[in-house]
Formats: sequence, structure tokens, C-alpha cells
Amino acid sequence: MNKIVLLFICMAAGHILNAQPTVNIVPFATGFNNGISEIVNAGDNRLFVTEQLGSIYIVDPSGNVLPNKFLDILNKVTPTVFSPGAEQGLLGLAFSPNYATDGYFYVNYTNKTGNGNSVIARYQVSANPDVADAASEQILLTIYQPFNNHNGGSLKFGSDGFLYCAVGDGGSSGDPDNRAQNADSLLGKILRIDVAGGGPYSIPASNPFALSGGAPEIWALGVRNPWRMSFDRLTNDLWIADVGQNIWEEINFQSANSAGGENYGWRCYEANANFNTGGCSPAASYTAPIHSYTHASTNGCAVTGGYVYRGTAFPDMYGYYFYSDYCNGAIYAISTAQIPTTAGTFTGQNFVTFGENNVGELFVGSQANGTVYRLVSTFTGIADVASDVSNVSLYPVPNKGTFTCEMDLKYAGEALIEIADAAGRVWYKQNHKVNSGINKIPVSLEGAASGMYTVKIETENGTINKKFEMLK
Repeated sequence: MNKIVLLFICMAAGHILNAQPTVNIVPFATGFNNGISEIVNAGDNRLFVTEQLGSIYIVDPSGNVLPNKFLDILNKVTPTVFSPGAEQGLLGLAFSPNYATDGYFYVNYTNKTGNGNSVIARYQVSANPDVADAASEQILLTIYQPFNNHNGGSLKFGSDGFLYCAVGDGGSSGDPDNRAQNADSLLGKILRIDVAGGGPYSIPASNPFALSGGAPEIWALGVRNPWRMSFDRLTNDLWIADVGQNIWEEINFQSANSAGGENYGWRCYEANANFNTGGCSPAASYTAPIHSYTHASTNGCAVTGGYVYRGTAFPDMYGYYFYSDYCNGAIYAISTAQIPTTAGTFTGQNFVTFGENNVGELFVGSQANGTVYRLVSTFTGIADVASDVSNVSLYPVPNKGTFTCEMDLKYAGEALIEIADAAGRVWYKQNHKVNSGINKIPVSLEGAASGMYTVKIETENGTINKKFEMLK
């Protein structure tokens, strides 16, 4: 009898079971020895990889790095020598939502003026789709940087068509001039600008300071060094990873229906802990992180933000936000409804950025060895999924513990499904005959509370154990 793998998929927040994924990294492209800083797609099947010193390379779908650079702005960027852990350089890249027709893309880099001011500039592709026009630069915004650290640098287009720009607090330590809380300063902020509304940019009318005091570009404030932010391609929610001072790292979350104006608390608070509260409001007046962790508890030092996985290759990863820490090599997974888990640990990698291709598969860049890895699931029996199981879903939504498990199987057989809670109490145990094609199996967990459960699936060829959280 063929081995049957039952893979529960949480395709939306309403499904009652959600897998705790574990991941591995598979080398995809190598040779980026001047500091990977960003991995981006342009809406097609290519990946664009930036190096901190000012180069952008193209990687084809097979992981081959094209020999010619897409863009070379080494003459504009500081520093000129790569140093692992350095915070300056070419830090952000975003392609226009209309790139296929307008050919515009945007970069964020530190220039050679003073300590290295932040520059947000627009470029255009040349007649060769694999080479940019290096002479097409139009500088949109230059932000004075009083120190050479805490530059942020992430650029992302929202579903509203506006360009979001993550800017650090200007550096030094402890935000000495309280720039992140100063609404007249662009430092320590998430900015939102309209790059399609007239040159070099215009202010969206709905920006929180557009019609009142404060810098009109500001969308959110109170961040220290927002190192990588991303939009969930399904929900349009914004995730912001903010590097902390000496103790705490944090992940901030902004719902897609936000009107902007969130204040994430720095320098008054580092995550949820008091930092320098002179002149500050109570903690409840600020937007708390969705998650924070300490250096001592994780051997971490600096959070690296990632993406919510919306690909199709690894269903158990679906809906989770994956992120890392530069120092400990761990890759974490979190959803808005769950406590983060360690999905994998890869000591010594110094993961500095994540990337997403045009179909939602995830990649992660190592600054330690200049390699872009593909993020893959280690789900038991993953190699059998394509041949045994086409799809599994759970419904209805919402429910009270009674639902249908619908499986689209290629082979007939038998499977024993057992569901137990964290204390070991078995709430469901039943053997099922399954046919090839669609199978609809009613499952009842009446009386079971929300929480973590283990689903055990036994066939004559083996046993699969996975942990899930039930949401009622």
C-alpha cells in the first residue's frame, strides 16, 4: 500500500488548526562577497540581489547569477570597503508596481557626504531588461544622518501604490536627541510618499501629518533601526523588525486597515521595557510590538525582518512570518495568533535579509558566506506530498470544534488519525478508509479548549506527528 501523508493546511486565519513549521536552508545562489543587503523580485521570475557596496545582480530561476551587474553605483555609496555588520551602504530596493511598463525602480543608500546621508532615488531600466540605466538617477529625498549607524533602509510599495521607507533614528546610542519621537524629524520613522503623483514625490492626503504640524512624509514613528519591513502579499498587513539597544529586539505589526500614525515607543521604551521615559506618556499610549525577545534568552543581538510565507510549495509554512537574528542564526516563525517558535537554527550564518520571489517562495541571505538560500520545509514526508496528497483543508469557519477534513488524494488506503492535547488527553482517534480523489472526513473535538494539540497520523508505512494550535 502506498504511504499516505495527511498534510493539514491552514490557508486562512479562520481555519482551526495551524501547523508549527520547521525549516531548512538550501543554497540557491552564491558569490555575493560584498555584503548581501536585500533580495527582491520585479514581478517576474528573476531575483535581484543587492550588495552593500553598491551593486545589484540578477539571479535567474535556476540560481545562476548573471555575469553583468544590473546596476553599479559604487561611486555614489559609502562605505567603499565591506565590513561584516556595518550598517551603511546600498540598503534598499523596490520595483515600481508598474515596472513592466514604466521600468522604474527605487534604491536607498548612504552617500559620501558627511557621515553618509540617506538617499532615496529612482532609476530606470535600459533597453536591455537585465541592465539598468545608471545615468537615469533622480534623487527624491536626502536625509541628513548625524552618525553612521541606524540607517534603516528598507523600501516597499504598499497595495495603495505608495512607497514606504524605513528610516533609523540617526544613530549613536540611545537616540541622544530624541529624534524618533520628534514629529518634525524624518529620523526614527516609517515614511510614506507618492512617487507617481508629481516630482520628485508628493504627500498622500491621508498621511497622518499631511494637514497638521509635523513632517508630512511620516506614516509611523518611534522606531530605532527598522531593519527590514515587508507587506503580507495576501492581507497587506505591514511587519516591521526593529533592532533594539542592549536588551530587547522587537517585531511591530500594522494592520492593513491602519490609518497610520502609530508610535512604536522608542526611545521611551525598548520593546515593552522602560528605556528613557523622561517626558514620555505611559506605555499604554504607544503601540506595543507583536513580539519581542531578549538577547540573553536567545544569544541574539539584532533582529532581521522577513516575510509572511504565501507560497504553495510548503503548505505547513503558509501564513507564518519568518524572521531571524543576525547573531544566533535562528530562523523563527510567528503568526498573529501564536507564540513564536524556532523553525531552525543555522549557527554562524549571519542572516541579514529575507526575500520573496514572484510566487511567494522565500529566500534568506547570509552575510557570512555571501550565499542566498531558499527556505524549505522539513515537514515529515514532504517528498511524498506531490505523489500522495494534492490538498487538505479544514472547514467550516468559524466552528466550535466540529469540522470537516477534506483531502484530495491520489491513492486509496487507510489512515489512523489521533488528536491529543498538551496534557496527552486524546480527543479524537479513528481509523479511516480513504479513496483516491476527494475524501470528506467529519472530525469532532466537542468540549476541547483552544490551545496546542498533537495530530498523529499512522499508516502501515510509518507515523507522522505534528503540533497544531486550535483556535475556536
